[in-house]
Amino acid sequence: MIQTHREGEPLAKRRRTALACSACRARKSRCDGQRPSCSTCLSLTIECVYEPSDCSTNVLVRKEYVADLEQRLRCVESRLQRHDDLLTGHLSVCATDKADRCDPPMGDHSSIITVRQIQDEVHVDGVNGEDPGSDDTKTDGLALGFVDEPTTEFYGESSSIAFTRCLLEAMSLDLTAKRTKTKSPCNENGFVECNVAQVSQQQSVMASPVYQPSSPTTFVSETEMDSLLDIYFNDYGSLFPFLHEPTFRDTYNEYKASGFVKARRAWLGVLTMTFAMATHINQNGKVSAKHRFRRSHVLFQRAVSLCSELSVRTVSLDIVQYLLLAVLYLQGTQMPVQMWTMHGMLVRTATALGLHSEQAAQGLHPIQQEIRRRTWLTIYCLDRILSVTWGRPPAIPDEYIAVKLPSPWVTMTETTTHHSSEGGIHTAFFDATVRLLQVVGRSLATQYGQNLGPGDQKIDESTAIQAASTMRQDLRRWASSLPSCLDLYDTGSDVHLKNDNTVSNRLRIILTLRYHFVNILIHRPLLCATLRYLTLKGSPTGRPIPYRIQLAVAEAHECIVSAEKTIEIVHAIINAPYPSHTKLDVWFFTLFHVLNSALVILGRSVLEQHAVYINDNATQSSVQDSLNQAVESLDKLDKDNHVVYDCARFIARLSQPQSDQVTNKDNLGNGCVADTGSEELTYEQLWSTVGLSSLPDPDMVPLPRGELFGHSFGGLGLSLDQLSSTY
Repeated sequence: MIQTHREGEPLAKRRRTALACSACRARKSRCDGQRPSCSTCLSLTIECVYEPSDCSTNVLVRKEYVADLEQRLRCVESRLQRHDDLLTGHLSVCATDKADRCDPPMGDHSSIITVRQIQDEVHVDGVNGEDPGSDDTKTDGLALGFVDEPTTEFYGESSSIAFTRCLLEAMSLDLTAKRTKTKSPCNENGFVECNVAQVSQQQSVMASPVYQPSSPTTFVSETEMDSLLDIYFNDYGSLFPFLHEPTFRDTYNEYKASGFVKARRAWLGVLTMTFAMATHINQNGKVSAKHRFRRSHVLFQRAVSLCSELSVRTVSLDIVQYLLLAVLYLQGTQMPVQMWTMHGMLVRTATALGLHSEQAAQGLHPIQQEIRRRTWLTIYCLDRILSVTWGRPPAIPDEYIAVKLPSPWVTMTETTTHHSSEGGIHTAFFDATVRLLQVVGRSLATQYGQNLGPGDQKIDESTAIQAASTMRQDLRRWASSLPSCLDLYDTGSDVHLKNDNTVSNRLRIILTLRYHFVNILIHRPLLCATLRYLTLKGSPTGRPIPYRIQLAVAEAHECIVSAEKTIEIVHAIINAPYPSHTKLDVWFFTLFHVLNSALVILGRSVLEQHAVYINDNATQSSVQDSLNQAVESLDKLDKDNHVVYDCARFIARLSQPQSDQVTNKDNLGNGCVADTGSEELTYEQLWSTVGLSSLPDPDMVPLPRGELFGHSFGGLGLSLDQLSSTY
């Protein structure tokens, strides 16, 4: 509405705006001074900014605007105070974790790699290699700190933990006046009701060494790289020869000559993982095991940083081989959860690549076809080993092995004649290993129910004896089919004691130890059945033993003999006057064989004390001799390897009650257990009696106490659960 001026009335004074916005001043238009935006800027939908000029020192600001600013400031201060209170309980945790954080894993935005020399190390720079979103250790805006969550793991019938539970239950009969009324994990049909172990998350020198952050593309010196590559192909790479050494070395020399320019990230991960494996198993030098573990862990972390992101979104042969080497490396560490998880990724990635199919490799070079075939067969072997040691269903059914068994590498030139002949025996050894683990697969299916757990169908002793007899025939057919260069050794033979460091001699010794382990695996269910009979029925003093139990004991004699021979062979080789560790398998497989054999010998000792097992050619002293040999062998197996030392102590502690029971048997029968203050020994008292409670040492792998017979068996820190991860 337009207002007109009336005559006689004074003119209204125009109200002056104290400060006009920048837009109105530039347009020389009237500004009403409204905050935060004037009406003119609102109508034109432009940004309204008030910028006082340098000359305006006495600009007037309305009280309403100042009051509004004060109110907003108080609101912001109140919110900041609440935010500070929320962070008070978390900042200290974040501060302590900051020092332990490693470099964020690098992405794979570029496979172009450049290299520069830093002192005696080779440093490879990745172009746009950093992925800011891949660092899982970074906290969000709330800076939340998290604690380690407990891990529960399942151990099935084929695992050593299930057998050890059964063994300790039977051993407890001799340490109590009467059997405890605590619920036993063994039920009437011989199955373990619940084999779930609460795994301790405490760190150890092997589980999580102190890792100094370093670039994932930093390599060791060229001299050390060449040495580690030789160690890998001469040791572990010859036992599972899925990498074609000439092709791999040609690629390595090509990248090294060009300064690793444009090297594939996945291939660099495979190379670094071979370095980690070689460092972990190398016992030739005077370096302690603790130093080897820490150094190999650094190399392992570098390989993981190179390929961890790439492995979850890329399918290639390099990625499969990286995952395979990672799982093989983790077998000798105390990172069981990580190993099992990566094994699942390995199987899925390999099947996605089509390694299980011969048709997928058609059209490729014969060497590439053989590499794919051997890689898949190695994954199968690894799957069977993990399935047996962990007591879990296999991830690869036997029906998936449709590829051909390994054949000799195709030679390109006549200059490789010597290499080809040496590779021929490794091929024969690998072929024998695959066929032996196929026997293991059939044993898991027929004797252990694929580790699926107890079902509705009960397996009696007669069925178990028949299954063991069938599998024993399969195993003997496998042994008779071996070539003459890989014939098995007998314990009475002195061939392995001679100064023979040939490749054939070592492979024969390794195959012999593996044969005895499979023989133990086949006949151990019968030993378990007898031990469970003692646990459920008590000592058969004064009453006849059922005929089916007598047959089971007779069949169990096979695994007892194999256990004795295993310990005897390892003890003879380790105590030879010349360097002997090069004749054995890698240290953690040798540990696995000796520990399993010692547990079987302990089972035999329990049977003899109850007059269930009678062997005219052996006495109780021979049992103790075998256990002493096992302890001595482990003491000399590796230098400063506390996991091996802990296993030796574990065997020694379990063997002590067996030797003491001969003299204390009468006292136990007269009720001397009343000194414990109760009518019966609890499991905690039995734990102390065995002597494991005194094992912890500040410089050793932590050994927290745990319930041996309950559902949290993993507390046996050295741990029978961690020992399984070492297999």
